[in-house]
Amino acid sequence: MTTRTYAIARAPQPPALTGRVEGTPWALAEVARIDAFPWHADGSRQATQARILYDESALHVQFACEDRHVFSRATDLNGPVWRDSCVEWFFQPDPAGGYFNFEVNCCGVFLLGYGKGRDGRRLISPALAAGISMAASEPPPTRAERPDDVGWWVAARLPLAVLGEFAGRAVRARAGDVWRGNLYRCGGKTDPQYACWQAIDRPRPDFHCPDQFGEFRLAPAGALQDQPDGSRS
Repeated sequence: MTTRTYAIARAPQPPALTGRVEGTPWALAEVARIDAFPWHADGSRQATQARILYDESALHVQFACEDRHVFSRATDLNGPVWRDSCVEWFFQPDPAGGYFNFEVNCCGVFLLGYGKGRDGRRLISPALAAGISMAASEPPPTRAERPDDVGWWVAARLPLAVLGEFAGRAVRARAGDVWRGNLYRCGGKTDPQYACWQAIDRPRPDFHCPDQFGEFRLAPAGALQDQPDGSRS
């Protein structure tokens, strides 16, 4: 199986947490297309795009999702957001450490875990979670499907200091670093997608597969400015 690679651009300034791209630092980010459907059974395969940036103090991620069945029910931190219209970023900054699983629904309710595998994962505390900034197209607390549904977006800022305190080990973002991870789309009452950026070879839906992660390469400042909407994925 081919390993996909995504270059995380360095943001010249922290991007606003918005769904807009043109005229913002998000335009410098490559597009990661979550377009592998290893467990697709029926329904439409809807487009999902992610953009990721970094700077010396934080990671920034934006997702844009086509969705004709926008739905969310979870309202609590670390609740079952994966059952809602949901996107996820799993990333492992340090090969000797665990990986983070950041999962967020269309209303901006999120779960953040850390560990080396599916079992025994720790979940972020409310006090630390307060340091993470979120924005979403769908106002909380919940969202019911509507006939005019076409899509949604979410954007988040994950401070490195918060991630480091949560993991119990320093998290640094430096040009040239190579991280491992994956991006996912799942959930909702209708047409749950179960899509991946890096394809997974498992008989049933399972996102906790660090042995099948792709690569995230942190690019030097300005490295991607000549191809703002490119993708190596």
